[in-house]
Amino acid sequence: MKNKFIFILAFLMLSAFPLQAQNKLNYRVSYELTYKLDSTDLESSKSEVMWLFANNDSSLFISRGAALKDSIKKNVIAAEIGSEKWRSKMEAAKTEFEYRIFKNKAENKIGYGIKLLSDKLYYSNSLDQIKWEIQANAKDIAGYNAQKATTSFAGRDYIAWFTPEIPLTDGPYKFAGLPGLILELQDTEAEYFFKFAGFEKLANPLEYEIFPEKYKEVKKKELLDLVETYEKDPISYVNNYVGSGGTTVRVEIVGDEKKDYLRKHRAELARKNNPIELEK
Repeated sequence: MKNKFIFILAFLMLSAFPLQAQNKLNYRVSYELTYKLDSTDLESSKSEVMWLFANNDSSLFISRGAALKDSIKKNVIAAEIGSEKWRSKMEAAKTEFEYRIFKNKAENKIGYGIKLLSDKLYYSNSLDQIKWEIQANAKDIAGYNAQKATTSFAGRDYIAWFTPEIPLTDGPYKFAGLPGLILELQDTEAEYFFKFAGFEKLANPLEYEIFPEKYKEVKKKELLDLVETYEKDPISYVNNYVGSGGTTVRVEIVGDEKKDYLRKHRAELARKNNPIELEK
C-alpha cells in the first residue's frame, strides 16, 4: 500500500521539468548538514550533504538528494519506472530537504522554492534581510583563514565563519551578505550545523535559471498553508489535485488501510517538529 502511494507521488514529481538555461553557476560548495528534527530527542541527529551552486551574481542551494532527483527527472526512462534500478536511484535521492533556495544579488531577492506534486511554487524576500555583526575572532578551516560573524534569524541565533579568500558573498540556506564565503554556520543550540566539505570550480557550469519560469511566485503564508494541507492528509490532497491540462490521479487507499497509513504518516510527521526556521 505504502509503495503504491509512493509510486504515484514519484510519477507526479517526475513530470516534465525542463530547466530554462540562463545562469551559469561556475562553483559548487559542499556542506555537511548535521541536524536535529525532533525536539523531543535532541540526543539524536542526522546528516545530509547540501550543495551551493554559485557565481558572483546568483546561486542555487539544494540538497544533494534533491539534485539527484532533478537529474532523474531530466533523464527519466519510462520503462525503468518501478524497476529495481529505478528504486535504487530513488533511494539514493532521498532527502529531508526538498526545497531550493534561489539568490539573485542584482535584484536583492531570495526565493524559497518547493514542488507539491507537479506544482512548482516559491515565495521571496529581500536578500539583505539578515544583518551580521562581524567579530575579530579568527580560525583556520580547511586551510582557509576564517573570521567569525553572528546573527539572529527566524527564532535562532547563529555563529558563522566566513573567508574572504573565496570572494563569493554567499553561504548555506538563506544566509549570505558577508564579505566572503560562509564555511561554517551553526545555531547556538547546536541543532543545525553546516560544515564546509569542499569547494570546486566546475568544468561544466550548472546552467539554471534564477528564478525559474516554471515556478509560480506566491505569498509565503499561501505556500506554507498548502504544505500544511498536504502534510496533514497527502492521500486526500492527491485525490483532489488537478494539474496542468486538468490532470487528475486517484489513490485507491480507503477505509482501515487509509487510517493505518495516515496514523503512521502523522506519527512520523510529529517527529519532525524542529525546523530550521522556528518563526514563520
